[in-house]
Amino acid sequence: MLPLASPTREQLLQRRRLLRQQRRNRFWQGSWRLASSMGVLTLLVLGLQQPYWQIRRPEQIQVKGSYWVDPDWIRRQLPLTYPVNIWQVQPAVLERALLGSPARPSPLKSVQVQRQLLPVGVIVQVRERQPVARARQGDQTGWVDRQGHWLPPDPFRHHSGSSLSWPELELLGWENHTPEQWALLLEALQQSEIRIETVDWQSGEGITLHTELGNVYLGPISDRLPLQIQTLNQMRDLRRYCECTPDEILQIDLTSPSVPTLQLTPAATQKRWKPLEQR
Repeated sequence: MLPLASPTREQLLQRRRLLRQQRRNRFWQGSWRLASSMGVLTLLVLGLQQPYWQIRRPEQIQVKGSYWVDPDWIRRQLPLTYPVNIWQVQPAVLERALLGSPARPSPLKSVQVQRQLLPVGVIVQVRERQPVARARQGDQTGWVDRQGHWLPPDPFRHHSGSSLSWPELELLGWENHTPEQWALLLEALQQSEIRIETVDWQSGEGITLHTELGNVYLGPISDRLPLQIQTLNQMRDLRRYCECTPDEILQIDLTSPSVPTLQLTPAATQKRWKPLEQR
């Protein structure tokens, strides 16, 4: 095998010039890429800071799922200072602000907040706590949901003249019992076919319902509640059998739902006994 010839001086110089040229090309290519990237990043940052990407007024907050709760109240609860850049909005922070705390009950059961880019804004999807009755706490009249939680009136839509079907049921003595006890009672009352106007549970003696049939006494809360309401439903034609009006009924006693008793006013009782005395 013939030995390889050593490169000449001219070949070595040409190879060095080629390597230097390649290094210069790589340097300028890298510099161009870096400059391009920095330029694009700068333009992107400047673009994102333009007014288009800002939330400048509450109307850009879109509230969905609100039926009972006033959307304007929801917008006021959001910890936002206008104008605010859309990228500065933190959905988790807004959700916690709307859900409240045990010390500050919220009329919202769940909240989901999302940013919207086109058009720029925020979407707030809510699930509400439906009011089923009204009650007083201190000197304020608010609403009570199915779980027995009292809710202040401020978050709800103004119901005077509203087309919403606001609950007419009134709870007396709400502060005297726990939400769990009220939830148990309200669940049973949902099965009533008799219109109930007021639940009087102000004392520890028992529960009195003011109904279209008259006053109905249930006694202390117990596991007999479903049977008591079932018996009350069966008494819807009571007037036909006793020939009496609700004003003449002093009380319907359902403490023993299998044997309900009817107590009339003294005037109604005397009116029924008078024909017998004349015989």
